[in-house]
Amino acid sequence: MAPTDDAVGTVGPTDASAALLDRQSHDGMVVPDYEGYCLANVPGTAAGALGVDVGRSLPAGLPIDIDADVSHVVVVLLDGLGWQRWRRDGNDHRFLSRLAERGAVTPLTSVCPSSTATAITTLHTAATPAEHGVLGWDVHLAEHDDIVGAFPHTVREDVADPAGDRMPTVESAELVAAEPVYPTLADAGVAAHVVQGPETLGTDYADATFRGAEQTPADGPRETARAVRRVLESARGQTYTYAYLPQLDATSHEFGTDSGAYHDALATLTRCLSLELYDRLDSDTAAETLLIATADHGMVDLEPGPAGCLDLSTVDGLTDGLERRPSGEPTPPFADPRLTHLAVRDGAVHDVVDALEPHGVDAFTREEVRELGLYGLDHGPVFERRSGDLVLTHPNRKLVHPAVENVVSHVGMHGGLTPREMVVPFAAARLSDLQ
Repeated sequence: MAPTDDAVGTVGPTDASAALLDRQSHDGMVVPDYEGYCLANVPGTAAGALGVDVGRSLPAGLPIDIDADVSHVVVVLLDGLGWQRWRRDGNDHRFLSRLAERGAVTPLTSVCPSSTATAITTLHTAATPAEHGVLGWDVHLAEHDDIVGAFPHTVREDVADPAGDRMPTVESAELVAAEPVYPTLADAGVAAHVVQGPETLGTDYADATFRGAEQTPADGPRETARAVRRVLESARGQTYTYAYLPQLDATSHEFGTDSGAYHDALATLTRCLSLELYDRLDSDTAAETLLIATADHGMVDLEPGPAGCLDLSTVDGLTDGLERRPSGEPTPPFADPRLTHLAVRDGAVHDVVDALEPHGVDAFTREEVRELGLYGLDHGPVFERRSGDLVLTHPNRKLVHPAVENVVSHVGMHGGLTPREMVVPFAAARLSDLQ
């Protein structure tokens, strides 16, 4: 039997997570700790270990010396491995348990939404969502009358093009309204590498957000871990390597976060990382390498199918309150199925909120979003142009509409403000201490 979420063992201090949740909770929802223990501050911390300033860092007083004298930093992103799953399963996997026993692990909040497109953009730019403008999977560019998928960089099918293949009127570099960290690293003499699946490299999004880094294709966890080791062992100077592993996220979506498939995926990827970085990496290089492991978000299991969804098109009165596009059609929902934005016509905000209330939806006005600091420390002009007039979430349902029908069958979900989705691990250690 798999251990429960209450099984902590040697993995992670419960007092740290309790303090973070107490500080960042708002009516049962978790808001990002952008000024402190937040994923948005990981790039600044990682680059800072190499003496390079790319932005805000995690607070002083972390349970490990991030200012250690190292030549290499590796940031491993375990997509979907939230804090609660790390606590539950960490002791069963050598890669995770050694990080806890010989390094340090502490909880962080993710960003909003706690979703891959937004969080990954933050990790490559060191910018908050309000700064980089990717406020979810789909970005609303009202000035161009487009809703654009951030990763595929195409106009969303239900907006303007039934074929779903029209290119946006803006380049991906404009869609991501912040510069990547890699040119700054290169200017400081640090060679940057991005290691991930070949299908995700060479795209418009990759060229915009990985600019200044060498894109290294690696298919699956074994090849990814091996590619990281080869980068380290062939280095002729300082290096910064980002490695992305999507397997837990993909498996959780389909089968849930306590399925046999999930546990198999976790065992496989942690075994590959242990083999290449703990067992096969030469000791001299390991002594010069700081390993950071983190996640973009956690996940919550919801009912698959319609039972776990609220179809916004069925909410009486909602469509009537939506802003009209030049064609006369209502602007469809956008951003993320767990943190959805609505563009509302003038004077209709209260009517739309009233229509949603019987369905258990939490709705935030733009002013409330700013007050809560959901998307950053400063909700400036990029946020103002791209945010909806209302931001919606639901504690245990997906908010769906025709453009996101693919998530109806999903079990594992992320993007919302629940603790399971919003709290992620940050683990760090010198690799030689883990061998």
